Amino acid sequence: MNGPKNSDLHMHSTASDGGYTPAKLMEKCKKADLEIVSLTDHDSVEGIDEAIRVGKDLGMQVIPGIEFSTKYKGKSVHILGYQFDWNDQNLRSLLSNQKQLRRERLDTIIQRLEAVGLHIQAQDVLKHVDGGSIGRPHVAKALIAAGYVSDVAEAFERYLAEGKPCYVEKSQEMTVQEAIDWIHRTGGVAVVAHPDYYGVDHDLIDWVRNWGLDGIEVYHRDHDKDAVIRYEKLCDEIDEQLGITLLRTGGSDFHHEDYGRVPEPLGLTRLDNHFAEILLQRNKINN
Repeated sequence: MNGPKNSDLHMHSTASDGGYTPAKLMEKCKKADLEIVSLTDHDSVEGIDEAIRVGKDLGMQVIPGIEFSTKYKGKSVHILGYQFDWNDQNLRSLLSNQKQLRRERLDTIIQRLEAVGLHIQAQDVLKHVDGGSIGRPHVAKALIAAGYVSDVAEAFERYLAEGKPCYVEKSQEMTVQEAIDWIHRTGGVAVVAHPDYYGVDHDLIDWVRNWGLDGIEVYHRDHDKDAVIRYEKLCDEIDEQLGITLLRTGGSDFHHEDYGRVPEPLGLTRLDNHFAEILLQRNKINN
């Protein structure tokens, strides 16, 4: 597509593990000349109302979003939901339970940190949580404040990333199919996030055929040129085989300029507005 690349459909706020409040994040989106955005906090919808309100005041279209944590064949897989009813009470109950499980996970992480000589308390972590779901970046902030690491990247590289000594899997994670079902049940569309992370390309057509997956996040910060070409081709192949039109989405997966494997300023990774507009139209068709 050759339209304006002023959309970003993947970002996080302090309602999960991002570094900015939803309001501040929307202000940063406006300064980055973004026009259509989606707040996709991990297992949390607490920031959506604020993001929509502030985004509207700033003249931006804000799409309600979420990023569900799931398991598939022992692998962590994230499923993005868009345009769903974030006030659905059954969904809210589910997310409340997920929040409690994250709190219990924090206790186990703290125990593992203690075992390697890093002494922090739950309150040291919780003071960085703004009422949303607890994530490993919050633990990283506590480690920085205690002087054990210099930044979030070091905290993950040494202690918190998968395979490191203090990593703890989330308990009772839902399956990919369950996440897709929840998104559909609340009126939304489901997209697999950054699929290049998982090595499940050969399974995606089955997810579309059997579970109703609506799209693939083709354009992601960590997808290089070859990955983008591969997923564009895969979308075309699935469309042809099943006689459908998959959503193609993308975004920065922004948390904060200093967070993540490859920290970057908001607005560097952009999606063509055309794809965001198709997402908005798809919701109107479904409803």
